[in-house]
Amino acid sequence: MNEIETIFQKSPESKTWLCQQNSTLPNRAMNFGDGLFETMVWEKGQIRFFERHIQRLRGGMQILGLDSEAIDEAGLLDLLTINYPTDRKRVRWNIYRAGSGKYTPERNDVFQTLLITEFNGAPIIKQKADASEKVRLFPTLWSSFKSLNALPYVLANQERKERGLDEIILLDNRGFVSEAGASNIFWTKDGMIYTPSLSCSCIDGISRKVILDHLERNSIPYLEGEFKLGELEKASQVFVSNCLGVSYLERFRCGEFSTVPLQFLQLIFH
Repeated sequence: MNEIETIFQKSPESKTWLCQQNSTLPNRAMNFGDGLFETMVWEKGQIRFFERHIQRLRGGMQILGLDSEAIDEAGLLDLLTINYPTDRKRVRWNIYRAGSGKYTPERNDVFQTLLITEFNGAPIIKQKADASEKVRLFPTLWSSFKSLNALPYVLANQERKERGLDEIILLDNRGFVSEAGASNIFWTKDGMIYTPSLSCSCIDGISRKVILDHLERNSIPYLEGEFKLGELEKASQVFVSNCLGVSYLERFRCGEFSTVPLQFLQLIFH
């Protein structure tokens, strides 16, 4: 079975989603990476943390100068409800600038695709992790959003595979911990939860927001900041999170960590 089970597309001229496998080529997604995406979980007749996905998507569209009026939340939910009323699916929503042109855009309206696949949750434990030796993340206007310019993550995960790792940690251009290969990163030490701040060029992850909001509401001590790799080696527990859930790191270099699930995370991602 192919990873992609179903593709729906919506052009600027269309008011409905069409089940269609072939995209018009060339397009600005292919030529310039001129767009954004959101990876979401559809379950129990709703998209998990949908309002937060929409908020981040609109923020990214504003940075790229894309027309956010094309975003129809209700229409998207109707489509999923009709086609997958009781299923649990992974939904990747791509939005890229319509038209052609060269570096200078000719239009601000958007072409949209939905890639629907089976949901496979994050593994509970990732046994072996290390820092990337090849890839650093640099600050940009769009570094906190999920853009179609994803080469740093492609190269980092290629390195992870070549080195036989289960997870790879990315640093920013100054050497501070930024994030994992496809997730935000957290760790605990002496009753405090730590995570890199957005100043470290990490993605402003949806699960990251949800976790930090939970910590804030429940007066659980946490700190966002700029941390060197040595802080990870001193941690008692390290976990990474994205829309698919939470994974606990068992080892990072010479350090070994607890992999006992944290109860509050189980409540958030049940």
